[in-house]
Amino acid sequence: MSKHPVADLRKKLKEADLLDKPTMKSWLKVISLLIIVCTLYSAHIFLPLKFGLMLIPITALFSTTLAMTGHEGVHSSACRSKAGNISLAAIVFPLFAGLSMEYWREKHNVQHHAHPNVHTKDPDIHSWPFTFSEEEYVTSGPIRRFFQRHLQGWTFWPISLLVGHLMRFDGLKYIASKPFTTKKKKKRFTKIWLLDTSLILAHFSLWLVLPVVLGISWQIVVGFYILLWSLVGTFLTAIFIVGHAGRPVITEYDQNWRLQIETARRIKLGPVGSFFFVGLDYQIEHHLLPALSHFNLPKAAPLVKEYAEERGWEYQEIGFFRALWESTVALHTAWKTPALVLDEDGLLQDPLLTETA
Repeated sequence: MSKHPVADLRKKLKEADLLDKPTMKSWLKVISLLIIVCTLYSAHIFLPLKFGLMLIPITALFSTTLAMTGHEGVHSSACRSKAGNISLAAIVFPLFAGLSMEYWREKHNVQHHAHPNVHTKDPDIHSWPFTFSEEEYVTSGPIRRFFQRHLQGWTFWPISLLVGHLMRFDGLKYIASKPFTTKKKKKRFTKIWLLDTSLILAHFSLWLVLPVVLGISWQIVVGFYILLWSLVGTFLTAIFIVGHAGRPVITEYDQNWRLQIETARRIKLGPVGSFFFVGLDYQIEHHLLPALSHFNLPKAAPLVKEYAEERGWEYQEIGFFRALWESTVALHTAWKTPALVLDEDGLLQDPLLTETA
């Protein structure tokens, strides 16, 4: 039996004690963030409106970081036990953020991680009306092509204000339809589905109903909810897009481990910036080893970089603002950027140039 492609890397990680999941540190971070955001939310109640509006970007930033810890729970990288990971994910995703953890697991773990930046397979690069490659552009209708060619790059960041709300809406559609689309009866109303659904209902009750019952104007409550989660959507977009946008979009490949490395980039941040990214500044390491705790990713990074360079694979690491700039430029030029083939020799080739050669 042939050895697993990352067996040697995992052996080195195990020897360095990096495969362990620091459960207490994960819960400490979640609890600390909960205390911070609850304090900030309380401040909004007592502050005059203009000061509350000035504070809301900070509130949104910490809310984004707390929401990102749910990503760890769904990946089972936060705690040693299954129950611990589910509990953490449940508190953060459906209860705090109103996002279905089952929807996120399907969209992110199953689809995105298996096919990062793969044309027609990665949901993160198929977001109507945008395009991320020439291949998708040529199959779009005339109105959508006009948008992709002339408006996409300019409207992307304003539209990102909708991301948090749209993900929540897609999650609601997912859990509402799952009992009717699942073929096996035993898997229609699972314990996870019931937990997901009940906590999302609790989310809306806590965020929208309870404050009104306590005497806060419903206009203020709804306005705060919409504005806060709009900013969270933009912050989430900034965190996720720098990890993949501007990296190759792939049509065909036969080396999954190289795919995981060369379609991502490592973002160089200091300890403060890294705290808010919850491990996604180490996007390459996270994609190669999704069950690795984000607390261990900084120590794993040199080993992963060595693993990539030994095989002649590109390990890209750049600063956050440069990555943000390159990602935004990539959105402007995506309509004319061809997707590539990762061939059997490990070379990235433009299929259009190959055909005409």
